[in-house]
This record gives sequence, structure tokens and C-alpha cells, in this order.
Amino acid sequence: MDQNPLSPDQAIQYLKARYNKSLRKSYLAKLRSIGGGALFYKIGSAVFYDQTDLDNWVLKNRTPKAASATQAYAIQNGLCPILEESEPHFPACDDGWVELN
Repeated sequence: MDQNPLSPDQAIQYLKARYNKSLRKSYLAKLRSIGGGALFYKIGSAVFYDQTDLDNWVLKNRTPKAASATQAYAIQNGLCPILEESEPHFPACDDGWVELN
């Protein structure tokens, strides 16, 4: 399956259509400069993205769903492990309460 490379404007349109999230062109440029964005490549001064790389970037940076604000805080601060769906349940985080030492 061959993909056509996407310009930054096309990448923004793709992300909006696929994930309903709007990004600014300047934000993508900033991420290219400081890191943390989707993989890209340049030919001369032209920048291109692959759809697969954009999808992988979005999936890598998504945050897990939390059952409560307490659980969300714990996840964001590394106090509650983030489990994949295939992993066993972690009882300390099930009800939204986390014991802090």
C-alpha cells in the first residue's frame, strides 16, 4: 500500500478529519524544531509526513481514560500504573482512590 506524502497543511487536515483535533501549522513547526512531534522528512526545504507516522504519534501521545479525577491525577503523576487492556486489573486504581505514601 503506497501512501502519498502529506504536506504540513495536509497533515493538519488529515488529523482534523481522522481525530477531530485541530492543530496549527506553527505548532507542527515547533514540534519539528524541539522534538516530540510526528516523524517527518524533508526534501530540500519541503516538509512531509506519512499518515502512518501521524497515526502512531497520536496513539503514542494519548492519555488513558480515568474513572475519576483522583485516578486521573494518579495516572498523570505516575502514582498509578497504566495498564494495557490485556494486562490484569490493578486493584489499587479501580475505584479512583490511590494510597499515597
